[in-house]
Formats: sequence, structure tokens, C-alpha cells
Amino acid sequence: MNKKKLFSFFCRNRTNELIYEIGAQISAELDSRRLLQLIVDRIKSALGFSYCAILLKEGNELVIRAVTEYSDDIVGRKIPLGQGLTGRCALSKKESLVSDLSQCDYYIQIDERIFRSELDVPIIFHGNVLGVLNLQSVRRNAFRHNDIQFMKNLSNQIGVALNNSKVLTQMELVLDIGMKLVSIIKPNELFASIVAETRQRLHYDNCAIFEVSGDHLVFKASSEEFPQELIGLQIPIGKGITGRCALERKVINVGDVRLDPDYIPSGIDDIRSDIACPVISEGSLLGVLTVESKNVNAFGADDVRLLSILSLQVAVGMRNARMYAEIEKLAITDPLTGLFNYRYFYQRLGSEFARSQRYHHPLSIILIDLDDFKKINDQCGHLQGDRVLREAALAIRGNIRRYDEPLIIRGAELDIVSRYGGEEFIVIQPDTPLEGALVCAERLRTILETRIGALAGLPCNEDSPSRVTGSIGVAAFREGDTMESMIKRADTAMYQAKEQGKNQVVAL
Repeated sequence: MNKKKLFSFFCRNRTNELIYEIGAQISAELDSRRLLQLIVDRIKSALGFSYCAILLKEGNELVIRAVTEYSDDIVGRKIPLGQGLTGRCALSKKESLVSDLSQCDYYIQIDERIFRSELDVPIIFHGNVLGVLNLQSVRRNAFRHNDIQFMKNLSNQIGVALNNSKVLTQMELVLDIGMKLVSIIKPNELFASIVAETRQRLHYDNCAIFEVSGDHLVFKASSEEFPQELIGLQIPIGKGITGRCALERKVINVGDVRLDPDYIPSGIDDIRSDIACPVISEGSLLGVLTVESKNVNAFGADDVRLLSILSLQVAVGMRNARMYAEIEKLAITDPLTGLFNYRYFYQRLGSEFARSQRYHHPLSIILIDLDDFKKINDQCGHLQGDRVLREAALAIRGNIRRYDEPLIIRGAELDIVSRYGGEEFIVIQPDTPLEGALVCAERLRTILETRIGALAGLPCNEDSPSRVTGSIGVAAFREGDTMESMIKRADTAMYQAKEQGKNQVVAL
């Protein structure tokens, strides 16, 4: 065997060994970021090229994801498809070899370092370009035919590894979200976790969940990039890409939102692609899962399939959330009147009391007892008495915290009304001083007296009560108060109102 053949045999053996060695490392490493850096480091150390990088295709751009010889801040730099040697290689799906870069007009120089030759090999899996393997050297004519073949073989392995890593990441995401469905009970926490995990693991720029409410979609959760003030935003079904997805009940993939007149800006700069997937359960539309990207044509068939799977999980989450909300509501709601029960009243009063103490905000409570309610039950029957209680509850709930009041309470938190006992109701009024509470209490007294008897259908004759009235006690927070002392003052004031003739308001 002559020297030329011996050298060729040695190079081929060395190349095969290197491919086998890197292939084994590829099989063992599941994290794509570490995998790519491992590959470029190993190529440079084994073959001695000046520079090695792997760029991944993301939308219409190549993004540097692993590199040697440069500081870490170069990772993430983007090159549009079709620009420079690397961009042309990705667009053409063919390897590119330039022996003398000084003679290449479309070479893109990254910094002041001078390279003389460059080899680019596309990373392809099942006909789809995933990225480019890029080599540069300070020598002219540094790359030979053996190098091209070696890099093509290696790029095939990288393509398989990247696809496997992507599939594994997707499977892990689906599995982890499935675990969250059974471990996270509160819907807000669940949806926030889903959008955060989806964005972070799949490298989308934004992710959000909308829930159906009547003929609108309500913005329920988003990744951190969305302005948080958008939470609660309502989009009419049929309006925008998200609303159109809900109306048509199918995935809508928009490659460039600038060309779609229906696109509603999310508040994130430079968004280009938007994909919306309906959340459907047992034929009913529950909401929409949507993701966005700053790259044009960022989403493909794989993204559609994955989001379709994730939307099924979101549907389970929404069903669980509704069941949880219903159970939670039953736990804190009085079944007869629909008002909050005593348990919830005491919890809320505790939190509002602590807030008043800490921030020196006013706080008042109103205790209402229906007068002579036993007569209604005795003379008209308990079913009629229950109707009186329901009508009284509706009247009280519908007439607390009116925003046309010219008082301090304007714009403050809504009042909380609970059924306190048999025929007693209690109202918590955050950010409300005594004078505001007295105005509200007098309004409630008048409404009870003038409306409830007729609304409840009480008979109008001498032998039966036809009018419903209430004795009302009011107490406002004072320095040195406890929750119990406030409630006791309101209770004492209510009994004073009864002793003074009923159907009146007393404050202590």
C-alpha cells in the first residue's frame, strides 16, 4: 500500500471513529443545548478547525445555538435565511464550500477575526432543514472532500438527535402537564403553569389561554411576556385570530400577522406568527390555546399536532376548574339564598379587618334582621318564608356598593353580603367609613319595607303580614377593635333598633 493510500485509509478510519464516538455521545445526551455544544467542541478538538458552530432554523432565520472560539454572547445571534453562506446553505438544502472567503461577496464577517475558508452543511431530517453545521478556518483551501463527507454523515446524526430531543421534550411537557392536572387544584395556578411550561420548553415567544364566557373569550393566563393588565380582557367570538379560531372550531396558523387584518395585537413587540387551537371537550367549546412567535412562518405541522394534544389537556384542566369552582362555591354559599355563608363571611372579615389595621383604611359592617319573621312562617307557611328570605337576599345583594354614591366608597372594593343566621344578613363594606355605611343601611331598610312583601307574594289582608321590614345595626372599625368587638357592636345596635320600634337603623 503506497503512502497516499495509507494516508487516505488512516483518515477514513479516524473519521469513522470520530463519527462513532460523537454518535455514542449523541445517543447518551438528551438535552439539546448541551448536545450541540458537545458536538462543536468535539469537532474542533478532534479535527483542529479554527471555528465550529451549529445554527438552528427558527422560523425564517438561523439562530446560533452552539459555537466555539467566541464568547457566549454570540449565542442567539440570528441570520435570515438566504443571507450569507450559512443562510444560503439552509435555503438551498445543499452543502457549501468556499476555499477563499476574500473572493466571496456574500460572506458575513461576525467580528474582526479573519477566516479564509468556510464549509456549511445543512442539517436535514425527513426532508426538513433543521439547521446548519458551520466550519471556518484561518487557512485557505482548509477543507477537503473527506471533510465534506464526514460533516454530511455527522449532520445526519445531528438531525436525528435534534428530532429525538424535540420529541422527548414534547412528551415530557405533555406528561408533566398531565401530572399538574391532578396535583394543582386552583385553576389560575394551573393555567399559569401550563402557559409558562409551554413557552419555556418549546421556546415560543408567548403563550396564552382564553376561556369561553357567553359570546366572548376571556383572557385567563399568559406567559410573562404578555402585559399582565390584559388578564381578564374579553374578545368577542369571531373577532381576531383567536376569536376566529373559536368561531370555526379549528386550528388557525397565521405565518405573518402583518398580512392578517383580523389580528389583534397582544401588546408584544415584533410578533410575526400566531397559531390558535380550540379547546373542545365532548363537543363543547371551552376556550382557545394560542402561541405567538417573533419569526415569520414559525409554526409547522409538528406544532399543530402538539398544540392539539395540549389543548385536550387544557380542556381537562378547564373541566376540573369548573368542578372545583362549583365545589368551592357550594362550600361557601348558603343554599337557600345564594349568598355567602357564615364561614366565608368570617374569613373575609378577617382579611379585611387585617387590611384596615395595617393600612388604616375604613371598614364598616351592617347587620340586618328581618322583623317578626316568625309570624310570616307561622301564618303563611315556611315555603312563603323561604321566598321572603330569597327576595330579601336578592334585594340586599343588588343594592350594596352603588357607584353613583358621592362618597369615599366610589371605586373601592365591592361589598360582601352573607346570610348570618336564620333571618339575619350581614354586609362587609371595605374602604367605607361610618357615614357611607349609614347611607347604605338606610337604603336597604327602605327597599325591604317597600318592595319585599309584594315581591314575595305575601297576602294583603288583616290576618296576615303583608310588609317585610328590617332592624339594622351598623358598626365601623375603631382603633383597638377586634373582629368580635365590631360584630358585637353591630349586634347590639341591631337589638337597640328592635327595642326602639323596629324598622330603623342604629349605629354604635
